[in-house]
Amino acid sequence: MANDRATISCSGKRGGALNTSIIVRRLPQINLKLLAAIFVVGVFSIFFGLLAVTANPIMIGLGAGMVLGPILLALPALTVWIVLVIGLLMGVLSANPQFSKVTWIVSILSMMLLLPSILNMLWSKARKAPAFILIALAFMGYSLVVSIAQWYSLAEFVAGFKRYFQMFGLMMAITLIIFTPQSFVRWRKFMLVIALLQFPFALYELLILVPQRGGLALSSYTTDIIAGTFGANMQGGSPNSVMVIFLFSAIAFLVARWRSGLVNSKYFYILFVIFMLPIGMGETKIALVMLPMVGLVLFGKDFMYAPLRYLPALIGVALLTFLLGYLYVVIMMQSSPMEVLESTLKYNIGSQGYSDGQYLNRWTSITFWLGEQSLRDPVGFIFGNGLGSSYTSTGAMAGHLGLKYLNYGINLTAASTILWDTGLIGLILFISIFVSAWFAAKKLEKLSSDPSVKADALAIQATIPLFMLSIVYSDSIVNLLSMEMLYAVLLGYLGYLLNQQGAFKRSR
Repeated sequence: MANDRATISCSGKRGGALNTSIIVRRLPQINLKLLAAIFVVGVFSIFFGLLAVTANPIMIGLGAGMVLGPILLALPALTVWIVLVIGLLMGVLSANPQFSKVTWIVSILSMMLLLPSILNMLWSKARKAPAFILIALAFMGYSLVVSIAQWYSLAEFVAGFKRYFQMFGLMMAITLIIFTPQSFVRWRKFMLVIALLQFPFALYELLILVPQRGGLALSSYTTDIIAGTFGANMQGGSPNSVMVIFLFSAIAFLVARWRSGLVNSKYFYILFVIFMLPIGMGETKIALVMLPMVGLVLFGKDFMYAPLRYLPALIGVALLTFLLGYLYVVIMMQSSPMEVLESTLKYNIGSQGYSDGQYLNRWTSITFWLGEQSLRDPVGFIFGNGLGSSYTSTGAMAGHLGLKYLNYGINLTAASTILWDTGLIGLILFISIFVSAWFAAKKLEKLSSDPSVKADALAIQATIPLFMLSIVYSDSIVNLLSMEMLYAVLLGYLGYLLNQQGAFKRSR
């Protein structure tokens, strides 16, 4: 028995030495991978569990973006679809606090598109960046440098960067990433569907929500809620001007394509009426300025060459403007044109604040900024105080200047906001984006022989002035996702057309 025990022990030592050496070589590799996997899964499980427990849609959306973001980067067309659908339709839920921040995921996905877009611009010869895209990048880079130099806090910077540049990725992706022509056809059809949806949503807001806020007797206050799919806020401040700009843009494309023979007259008149009806439902007085602006761009040049032929079109634009004015002033406001003009001037360029409890209006927000500058500190005048510094809020995202001038309304317009944040240079750069895009669209219309491209280039020329007007009208173009999405889609589409038509090669 002892000998057997010794034999087993010896064979065990001989066999054991061989087996142990194999295990010793393999065990650490297997365990390290397994432990790393367990650790990563455990950390993410705890992290996403904590996010779920918070029931905070913002935090949950950020977590989902972390997981889905890398996957969606490999599918840019799908990413664009998600951004468009959520960004243009989820505004209808903005009145509900639980859903008001769902669109934050759109900002994250759009900004993630910056990476492949810039890589395409730097290393791909298939797509070129037009001058207005380069100016937009220069504005973003300049704003980053100014914010770092004028650093105040991380929260202020992140919030400011998100508000200004949340749709730059979408704009650059449409321009610089190679999508199939079928994708653009589908996106154009989707934008048409969104334009058509404004009527039923605006009608619902007029018949259901306006009475809940006091009815048409208080139309100057209650009809503010008519904003289509862009978000009806029962507390006021709905982005109705965004809906109006979008519909005028849709009308510009419709008219331009109809003039080129690409749209049947029957469908043209039906669509035109459907697009105009929501504009007449709400009291958005800026529409009285926007309508003739669009009409003059669409027909002005042709009128100079053939006045008799295009005189009916200009008369039609004038009559529509008069009809809108009568609807707003006499029917909704139950006032006279002179009274409305006088009151409008008071809270726009006079000494009266734009709203109750607000010291500044659209004009004085600029003059106040100028008065607060000093020769002892020219940095603020030229370069500004950093992204997010002027944002007015009582929450954690407020800027330090917004808190200093809490009830002033220094960020009432995009112009005043940009001046406080990035100074005079920043405002010049931002305006230059749209000026450069307008000239690019004009050049495209001249160079292209494709009727649809010529029509779309003319429509873009008619829409860009509306965005430039909004710079001095509200702060939406540097603050509101839906407004920024509109100009991002329009300028991105212009960049795509320039590449598609070879405008860069022809201009050399």
